[in-house]
Amino acid sequence: MKLLGLLILLVSCGGEKHYDYQQGTVVIDNFNQFDSSTTAGNLIATAIKEENDLDIVLYPTVLLRDNIAIFKEDLTTEQTEDLIAVYPDGEKDQFVIGTMRGSDLKTLIRQRSIERFAVELEVAGMEYELLYQGGILRSEAFIEESQNNIDDQKNYSVAISKHFIFSSETFPSYKYRNSIDRIFVDSSTVVSARGSLRSYLNSDKAVPLLNNKRAQVKLTKIFQGGQRAIYEIQGNSHLSSFLNDEVTTEGVVTGVALVDYYPGGQVIYIQDPQGDNNPQTSDAIKVYLEEPIEVKIGDVMQVTGIVFEETNHIENGLTSTAIRNVSETRINAINQKLPEAVLIDENVPEDFFSTYHGDLNLKKGLNLSDGLDFWESLEGMRIRISNPKIVGFRGGKEQSDDEKSHLTLFLLPNGKRRRELDSRGNGIMANPTEEKFNPQIIPLASGPLTKGLNIGGKYEMGDIIEGEITGLLTFAKNLFGDAEFVFNLPEQQDAIRSFNQRISSNRLESIAARPSVKYDNDFLSIAAYNVKNLSPANKPRIKETAKMIKTNLNCPDVVGLVEIQDNNGEDFEGDSQASDTLSLLVDSIPCNFKYAEANIDPLLHREGGVPGGNIRVSLIYNTEKLGFKENPLPGPERDTVIMRNGSMSFNPARIYPRDPAFRNTRKSLVVEFDYKGKKLFVVVNHLNSKLSDTSHFSSVWPMVYPSERKRSLMAQAVNRFVARVERRNPDALIAVVGDFNEFMDMPAMQVLKGNTLYNLMKEVPKNERYTTNHNGNAQPLDYIFVNKNLKEVPHFFKPLHLNSDYMGRLSDHDPIIGVFEL
Repeated sequence: MKLLGLLILLVSCGGEKHYDYQQGTVVIDNFNQFDSSTTAGNLIATAIKEENDLDIVLYPTVLLRDNIAIFKEDLTTEQTEDLIAVYPDGEKDQFVIGTMRGSDLKTLIRQRSIERFAVELEVAGMEYELLYQGGILRSEAFIEESQNNIDDQKNYSVAISKHFIFSSETFPSYKYRNSIDRIFVDSSTVVSARGSLRSYLNSDKAVPLLNNKRAQVKLTKIFQGGQRAIYEIQGNSHLSSFLNDEVTTEGVVTGVALVDYYPGGQVIYIQDPQGDNNPQTSDAIKVYLEEPIEVKIGDVMQVTGIVFEETNHIENGLTSTAIRNVSETRINAINQKLPEAVLIDENVPEDFFSTYHGDLNLKKGLNLSDGLDFWESLEGMRIRISNPKIVGFRGGKEQSDDEKSHLTLFLLPNGKRRRELDSRGNGIMANPTEEKFNPQIIPLASGPLTKGLNIGGKYEMGDIIEGEITGLLTFAKNLFGDAEFVFNLPEQQDAIRSFNQRISSNRLESIAARPSVKYDNDFLSIAAYNVKNLSPANKPRIKETAKMIKTNLNCPDVVGLVEIQDNNGEDFEGDSQASDTLSLLVDSIPCNFKYAEANIDPLLHREGGVPGGNIRVSLIYNTEKLGFKENPLPGPERDTVIMRNGSMSFNPARIYPRDPAFRNTRKSLVVEFDYKGKKLFVVVNHLNSKLSDTSHFSSVWPMVYPSERKRSLMAQAVNRFVARVERRNPDALIAVVGDFNEFMDMPAMQVLKGNTLYNLMKEVPKNERYTTNHNGNAQPLDYIFVNKNLKEVPHFFKPLHLNSDYMGRLSDHDPIIGVFEL
């Protein structure tokens, strides 16, 4: 699809630019707001762009007021002020300048467009057009002002709304919904939109055609689907065959709520009271209204609107069938009996999310033996679960230092039944080798559709909610922009009331009361721990982490630390040094010896992690037990050589920091010690994350793991380095530790192991092989690999489940420790 070019009208006089008023007087308003660009949006976005010398400006459509003003030649002072008054002041007037890659810029525009399937962002410096068929993106175009396509790899200077980055009015905002901190490099420069406009109006810069349609979001032709039963609209596949049709249907209201986050509105779930007795078709559907109406559970509601498939991820997301753009509603009866809820028990698949090969959105018919298809067949319907067990948490009191106002409890139906994958901590484990991730786990989420859930409750892994709970199964975006099938409780539940009474105020155990390890301190002890973005910005968590190292880990000789942030945390000011972070941690550890740190500060803002945080791997060690001869690295990208005597040319050092495998991510740190006449080498790692991989709620199957290749290349580099150490020093003791962001038997871990290393995680019972909990699945990502010289001495290894099995956690990873009798 080709867009009309943006016309910039220039009149040359003595080589200077002047306004061109050939377009005549223009009414500045927000007419046809959300359908396409407005004159008000075009003017303000252009002013911000021109006055701040930017490539592109994104101006949220909802900021435009209903005020009207005139734009013409020779505006009076009063007319100029009337024009400026069209736009809001205060925080809504503030725009943050930074840079974004073209690919991320396009993603942000796409993702914001599906908040209401409309123009969410007016623009300057570019044009875009998105064409949807009932929520499915069918075509798009993104073009620079120069008429070139937006370059995915190019970095553009951009201004975005501070109000939308994060505020209560726009929550979950760009921060949570669109992960803006990962795609927008903030320059910490804030400009005024009104100030830019005033300066622009007083300049002699060229004026674009203000009626030009720079941004457009359209729907394909709408057909008439007529009167249809809900199960006809839903059909027996993931996408409705009535997509983008206008239909009329009727059902009993089973859930109703105001949407308490942007962009607001009202959601209503209606279900056919009889259904069609076809297990492949859902008998319920979601209705979305921009303007709320008076309606209650038990009402029989008739609705006329357009069939949409709502999604969280335009490229490969699953969808939720809904009726939007509603033209008519009618209540035909009240106080009706609700449809019988479907019992979720032995009928729910427990092996695979999907065995399909291809795009589920194109699949004909559902396979109810697959988790995603099973839940799809119940989308929007009333379901009931008996004795569910809590196997994971998200939000609420999950973190020790940041209580959230939302909560998700991951539930296992029929929780009293024993299962092969039950974990030591009363949860359930994933089986990544066989691609089994427990599709039977269903999240119970707080929110406007759920009543009675105690968000501030102190839940424990393995808690059983005694009795039966009944609610709605929905497929919806969560606050973070992901989507998942969710259990909601539109009505109060006796089982929840009783359960809440059992959650006392003193249930949260201190870290000291959680698992610990004891060993002879004469032995060599090596631990690793992802401390989750630790910086002096959170002194209490640093001190609690220090206590944990003493009390639970028993003062290990070496602790490999992952995600140590710089001295000012998530702030782009300053440099990348972490001296304050590490010294505060070391000074807080109450062991009977003094730790010292080994650290190499990373390249500023160039090695991944939370923007501004400059995370890196570091290490602390027992100064009384380990000999350390420092030979500082001249720079963070200097190669390290293994010399003929088996020692490193620098200490501490980085492993192949210029290798393409480590580009834009954390470099591995290696430290050499003297221990009982031998050389001890400890390599600390934090391999790249899985963020680019598809999720379990993707429409594309099998899952795609593009991040795996980079991890394999990093693992190969570390293995190569270890092999060189062993060739130069056959008696060396080598431990490779850290957060590897990979499951135990996946290819990258096989590459790392090679013929040189051994993963100690294999020595613990299977029901203890985990260090994290993701969406209710206990799974391993953190390991200690050792060479033959360490493996063959008496030793033990233990993952300490201090965090993954508990609320009030210090990190989202567990520490691990290996102890060697040398």
